[in-house]
Amino acid sequence: MNKKYIDYLICIKCNSNLEYQNIIEKGDKVISGTLTCVNCSSNYPIINYIPRFVPMTNYADSFGMQWNIHHSDQHDKFSSVNSSEERFKNETKWGESLKGEVIIEAGCGAGRFTQFAANTGAMVLSFDYSSAVEASYQHHSDKENVLIVQADIYNMPFKNDIADKIYCFGVLQHTPDSREALKSLTTKLKSEGKIAADNYPFLSTTWFHTKYWVRPITKRLNHKLLYWWCKQHVKIMWPIFKLNRKLFSAKRANRINWRLLVPDYTSTGLSQDKLKQWAVMDLFDMLSPMYDNPVRIETFKRWFEELGYKDIDVHMGYNGCEGRGIKI
Repeated sequence: MNKKYIDYLICIKCNSNLEYQNIIEKGDKVISGTLTCVNCSSNYPIINYIPRFVPMTNYADSFGMQWNIHHSDQHDKFSSVNSSEERFKNETKWGESLKGEVIIEAGCGAGRFTQFAANTGAMVLSFDYSSAVEASYQHHSDKENVLIVQADIYNMPFKNDIADKIYCFGVLQHTPDSREALKSLTTKLKSEGKIAADNYPFLSTTWFHTKYWVRPITKRLNHKLLYWWCKQHVKIMWPIFKLNRKLFSAKRANRINWRLLVPDYTSTGLSQDKLKQWAVMDLFDMLSPMYDNPVRIETFKRWFEELGYKDIDVHMGYNGCEGRGIKI
């Protein structure tokens, strides 16, 4: 982390300022050391340039494994499609110039959206609960306006009312309590600040999705074993995947392939090799998380209302329920 970034951070136990102890530096960056609270003396390690405010292993370990394996696959410059940029811009609708503002990215994963937040010129405070922060740091260590930390969405190490903008994509449904996670994000947002977030939808057909039949077993499996199984499953089912694309309309083939537990991203324009990689990656993403909590769109909208947002826009979007609002 850049040494000056300490000004954005606070102790997660008493909300006091932090200071450096026993650090190893390289230029203006801190490689390792400790962040110590000036009030309660709590310590938080800096490991491989990244401040750690949670244990290195936790309920999100599957995401750490997933994004460190597939650290580049969803980045537009490696996939040769602009799906991440398109989703970021369409879900946030913030425009391209936010210089002087602060953005919190909640749940960065491998950092597929971080680049586009940074490109606005804003200071980006990016975090993930899992070791996926390692993958994101690989891609964004050269950016002067990005701070990456490993932290808990329910107890973020950022000052309250610090953010002009917050986005949280593909994360809420994988937390123990989606509403509480959204509430926690709200505390970091300034008055008149804007938020964009999404959550898997709960529909009349949700429990007919094959993943919910097998998740009670797969989420308890060893992650390495499950990942191996996902690779084998996609390999075996790939001829059927391609046959479905020939026999049926694009919409129907997509629906059938997903029901067969072969995620189908043909509509994105990915190459065959990338389609396979994304299928394995997303199958593991579907079956491994400890939590998968879909929500009704009416409920999602009510959360925004209850948490004190105005100009609320909740609708079905890229990841299901998609919501934006301005904090009163």
